[in-house]
Amino acid sequence: MKMAVDSLFNRLGQRAKYQNKDVLILVFAADDVGEVGFMNTLSPTTIIKVRVEDAPNLAMGDSFETEKACYHLIAEPKKEQHLLVWKAEVSCD
Repeated sequence: MKMAVDSLFNRLGQRAKYQNKDVLILVFAADDVGEVGFMNTLSPTTIIKVRVEDAPNLAMGDSFETEKACYHLIAEPKKEQHLLVWKAEVSCD
């Protein structure tokens, strides 16, 4: 599984600086669907994914800086199923 994750990040990842270290991140601009009472709400959100080995202590408030943007974690990150990748909601400057 680790080889597949590494291959994905190496092919599709964007270079970013995280705590003075070069890492690869994947950026997704997805719509978040939530519920308020009996109604669904739709809000645009940006999600990044980063390998756990590149950011083992990732936490809300951390930042990733690319050539085009700076991403700030606005929620606690969560590890995906195989514990190899962090998924986090970010704001983008």
